Amino acid sequence: GRAGTVQSVLVGMAVGRAAASLRSSSALLLLLVPLLLSLAAWPLFSKMPPPFDMFVALQIPPDQLALLAGNIRGPALKPVLEGAYAANAKLKSTKRLFEEIVVGAESVAVMPSGELIMLDKFGYMHRAAPTKGGEYSLRHDEKLYIGPGRPLGYHIVNGGKALLVCDSLKGLLEVTLKTGSIQVLVNTRPDGTPLHYANDLDVASDGTVYFTASSDGTVALSPEGFYDTMRSYVLSTMRGERAGSLLSYEPHSRKTRELARGIAFANGVAVAADNTFVAVVETNAHRVLRHWLTGPHAGTTDVLIDRLPGFPDGLARSADGNFWVALVGKVSPIVPLMAPYRLLRQLASHIVPSLTPLLLRRGQWGAVVKVSPSGEVLDALYDLDGEVVSSISNVVEHEGKLFFGNLAGNYVGVYKHV
Repeated sequence: GRAGTVQSVLVGMAVGRAAASLRSSSALLLLLVPLLLSLAAWPLFSKMPPPFDMFVALQIPPDQLALLAGNIRGPALKPVLEGAYAANAKLKSTKRLFEEIVVGAESVAVMPSGELIMLDKFGYMHRAAPTKGGEYSLRHDEKLYIGPGRPLGYHIVNGGKALLVCDSLKGLLEVTLKTGSIQVLVNTRPDGTPLHYANDLDVASDGTVYFTASSDGTVALSPEGFYDTMRSYVLSTMRGERAGSLLSYEPHSRKTRELARGIAFANGVAVAADNTFVAVVETNAHRVLRHWLTGPHAGTTDVLIDRLPGFPDGLARSADGNFWVALVGKVSPIVPLMAPYRLLRQLASHIVPSLTPLLLRRGQWGAVVKVSPSGEVLDALYDLDGEVVSSISNVVEHEGKLFFGNLAGNYVGVYKHV
């Protein structure tokens, strides 16, 4: 009767209150979830990961976007290797040297005696003397350590008495080979700000050293115990920066000058045989620039060659006065696809560095091209699948042989160039 009716009413009221509470909770959750997600994601959008955690991604201007692969002034996303770039398998005859011993040596320096000097990714120097059979024998005495830092480009100077080194952490160094003493020549820019990511160098006939600084960001020690320049390169790319510089150092006056700035990852350097200009690689624009030292264009910078069918890295003058350009990796669609979207690159900067080993394998090949001082492609050498030699980061020619540095590999290579 009446008691049952009252009970039903009370139950109905309780259910109503519960439903209203549930609706209020759901509405609250709908408000809180985006807020909590935003708070959780805020660190990802407010700064990049270390060692670029003082930066955020930049908006890339249209003129820089145009130089990327697949765009109007860049190479094709899938370059057709024909004409001067015709595909071949010439680098299949490359011989690997010091496999599993010399790891991550970006370059090879050759002494006047023919002895090889290599600096590995941990900062240790390896030396190897030529043998009568045309091989090379590693010295087993105590290896010189020039760390901490990651040595990248280096050249023999003073008739074999010293080695000039671009160290991505410490700057431009001079190493006296007999004593092992190390002198820091340059570790700041002309304006007094720190010099980060010194990359490569060459020396003119008058002794002037021309070298590059690739980025405003620095390099950091990896869990594996080496300074990870590849991570910093990837973060520089994700940031969209155009902060690379070409600099000069005059040993007599000890003065440093900045010759060109605003380069999208300044990399390899080579002085022309007649010293009229210095060529510098702009990796993320797939091109090589030419900064004039003499003549009517002195002090200006133009393009030596563009639309290269890969990512250029090291640059060196060949024995006949032309230039060898190392194409360290194939053209990738990832950068041009992400480049227009700043927030996407900002978020991706926290993810992509961990995927770098996979991306390197996908872009694996061995490739070097020879370019004339006027920008004409004269020769191209490949190992298209990278089974014998891959990730060539620099080329040094000596007495009919090409020596290949390998930033990402565990060997250096030698190829008999006829």
